[in-house]
Amino acid sequence: MDVESQIRLMRSVIGRKYMEIDDFIEKSEKSPESAEAYEALIDFLKNDIKGYKAIIDDLKDGSCDFSGNYYDIASLPEKAVGLYNDFYLPGLKDEDYQDEVTAMNIKSSYAVKLVEDKYVKIGRAAIENPKVRDIMCRNGDILALLGKIVLSEPELINAINEN
Repeated sequence: MDVESQIRLMRSVIGRKYMEIDDFIEKSEKSPESAEAYEALIDFLKNDIKGYKAIIDDLKDGSCDFSGNYYDIASLPEKAVGLYNDFYLPGLKDEDYQDEVTAMNIKSSYAVKLVEDKYVKIGRAAIENPKVRDIMCRNGDILALLGKIVLSEPELINAINEN
C-alpha cells in the first residue's frame, strides 16, 4: 500500500472513530451501569486517533522520516485493550473491521520502524561522541554486545583484521 493510500485509510478510520466516540458518549449517558466501559473505549479511541494523526503528519509530505512521537502512537490505555479486542472489534461491520485491522497493522509497523530509527540515531550519536564512546568502552556488557554484533558481520571482522 502506497503512502497516499495509507493516509487515506487512516483518515477514514479517524473519521469513523470520531462518530463512534459520539455514539459511545450517548450510550454512556443512557446506560450508567456500562458508563465506565464506554468511557474506557472513548479514551482508547481518542489515543488511537492521536496516534494516527502523528503518523499522518509524518507521512503526508511523502518523506516518511519517522519523526512521529512514539508515545502518541503506542500509548493506549491498558484497561481498554481488552474492551477493544473483546467488545469494540467484534462490533464493527466487516468493511470497518478490515479497515481497522489494516490501519492498526500500519500503525504497529510504523511504531516498530520509528523505534528502530531512534535506536540508529542514538547509536550513531553515541559512536560519534568521544565522551560517550569512552564511557561505553569501560562497560563490559556494551563491549560484549558490540563484539557479538561484529562477529556476525563479516565486513566488520575483515576491517578489524586489516588493521
